[in-house]
Amino acid sequence: MKVNQEIASAARQIEEKSLALNERMVQFLADLIRIRSYTGQEKLAVERTLQELKTVGCDEVWMDTAGNALGRIGNGRHLILYDAHLDTNEVTDEREWRHPPLEPVIESGVLYGLGASDCKGGVAPIVYSAAILKELGLVDDFTLIIMGATLEEDAEGFALRSLVERDGLRPHVVLIAEASDLTLRIGQRGRCEVRVRTLGKAAHASQPELGENAIIKMAPILMALDGMCKNLPQHPVFGQDNQVVSLINGPHTPNSVPSWCEIAIDRRIGPGETMETILAEIRSVVGPLGGEAYIPDQPVLTHTGQRLDGPSFYPGWLLSEDSPLLEIGKETYRSLWSSQPEVGVWRFSTDGTYSAGVANIPTLGFGPQEAQYVHTPEDQINLEKMRKAAMFYALFPLVYVAMNKNH
Repeated sequence: MKVNQEIASAARQIEEKSLALNERMVQFLADLIRIRSYTGQEKLAVERTLQELKTVGCDEVWMDTAGNALGRIGNGRHLILYDAHLDTNEVTDEREWRHPPLEPVIESGVLYGLGASDCKGGVAPIVYSAAILKELGLVDDFTLIIMGATLEEDAEGFALRSLVERDGLRPHVVLIAEASDLTLRIGQRGRCEVRVRTLGKAAHASQPELGENAIIKMAPILMALDGMCKNLPQHPVFGQDNQVVSLINGPHTPNSVPSWCEIAIDRRIGPGETMETILAEIRSVVGPLGGEAYIPDQPVLTHTGQRLDGPSFYPGWLLSEDSPLLEIGKETYRSLWSSQPEVGVWRFSTDGTYSAGVANIPTLGFGPQEAQYVHTPEDQINLEKMRKAAMFYALFPLVYVAMNKNH
């Protein structure tokens, strides 16, 4: 589809306005980076985002029951949600960082700081896409929801699930502003945590013959799980699953024969796999060796005090290459830069695991951040790419409406 003159004109206006608002957007990102907002501790970052959503002129600004920051512009038929999360991973050793992680520094057009690439560098441009649309008066038959999400680092999708299922806001499409280096993302691998437990019999370490060592019983299970890896399911886009034994635990009594031992398995999965299929595979291997496998609940406590606990299962998803949503994303990109966007998938997990993987809401990814800097002491974002992302987010609703005129 060729864009009409109105879209072409809007693209030019959006470019000019993004330049005018760029300094404010960068300052907002810097403010967010100064706020430590580990998962479950996002309150101050949420409050700062709500303040900015009010400043840019959103028609409605609120915090939902899960503690997400939300802003709305427009009141049209097509309900579009932009998702970028405010929580960050935790810093283990500040000495590894070029600059202190909570002190934003700009060098050669790049802003350094904790969360710049994951995902505060996505929050700033989705907020400023609303600013661009409001200042230009580019209102059409859409309702745009800007979401500064919480909880994503430890429990991706849980806060979005609460917004949809508890608060009743179900968008027609979701755009995830995670790291994609200005390319479109049409899916992601999922992940699942599986625990395997062996049981023994406790005894004093001076009399081991009276007990049964659960750690020793786990040893052949570890070897069998490692042997599974070459035969895990294969997906045509995402490749083969992988799984890693990532933790081992037992009683904290060094002078006793342990009565139990438990390991955690991190399993990365392709679309279509379920808790039942994964457990069946693992149980078939560990069961004959005396292991019991299960998927634990992920404990999730929001900064508002709500419990959102749920299974540690995050399904993968893949948008069809002939999806109308993908074509809208491509048309938005072409309208701005007169070139074809690259299209790919994420290897990591995002809030799309809920929107697309569970709720079957058409979901697309596009972000200015670069994946190689995520969760590293080099955490950073290219500010020109961030400005371009704000342009994309501003034009996308207009293209969406134009391409859905008859729907």
